[in-house]
Amino acid sequence: MNRSPITGISHAILWVRDLDVAAERYRRLGFSLSQYYLHPKSVGTANYNAMFEDDYLELLVSIEKNQRNAARLARLDAEGDGLKDLSLATKDADAAFEVVRAAGLSPLPVFDHHRPEGAETARFRLIYLPPDKLLPGLGIHVNQRVTPELMWRGQTLSHPNGTVGIAGIVAVATDPAAMAGPFAKLYGVEAEDLPGGGLGVAAGKARLRFVDPARAATLFPDVQFQPKPPFAAALELFVEGTAKTRKYLSGAGVPHRLAPDGAVEVPPEEACGVLLRFLNRSI
Repeated sequence: MNRSPITGISHAILWVRDLDVAAERYRRLGFSLSQYYLHPKSVGTANYNAMFEDDYLELLVSIEKNQRNAARLARLDAEGDGLKDLSLATKDADAAFEVVRAAGLSPLPVFDHHRPEGAETARFRLIYLPPDKLLPGLGIHVNQRVTPELMWRGQTLSHPNGTVGIAGIVAVATDPAAMAGPFAKLYGVEAEDLPGGGLGVAAGKARLRFVDPARAATLFPDVQFQPKPPFAAALELFVEGTAKTRKYLSGAGVPHRLAPDGAVEVPPEEACGVLLRFLNRSI
């Protein structure tokens, strides 16, 4: 049972070089995107979001030169676009800060972040790690939504591909236990052995899976990933029904396959560097 104040996934973050290109690509994949958001100059980023029932997917680009964005751009140069960050959900940033510190991750002080939302201001309390202390392969921050009602107000939650929420991620590491360990500490759970190899970490309604390269090659045959381990290979998304997803992707001319577990998979070259797995909630 999770007794941590970190309770799930707030949103998954794809870093991209060209936000307009990424937005067009994700619209083709069947996602309804939010308006363009420009973050405060001190943060130095801009984004589009695909909003789901209680979480979302963020397409993020660096705008300003700062230390954190320099680290982002260095990874983009080396690895290309992709799923580089995961925002963990909490309702109490101060309590979550203590959990992050106890996990030995050297968090920065809780940061008050904001962005315009119409005539009002959406506010968040965030826990970042220093740029030189980021988790390898999949960086994290913890997010308390102070004004969630503003974030979802007026947003389109209906997506032509049927997506309704984040189901999890699949990460590849030469040592899956070492990559899974910090996430297990943050969520206050034990990492569990997965059938076929690897480890799973419960993250609220989602699950994080950590596998070695050999297992990844079995799960995703014929897929060529640009990054080297450790990295986030796949983003898993709950959908209303995979039949609806397949019908949409076929109509849009998007290459995809039906995986052995019933998930519909879109290769990384179609989705800004991350393999997308659309699955029914019951899978």
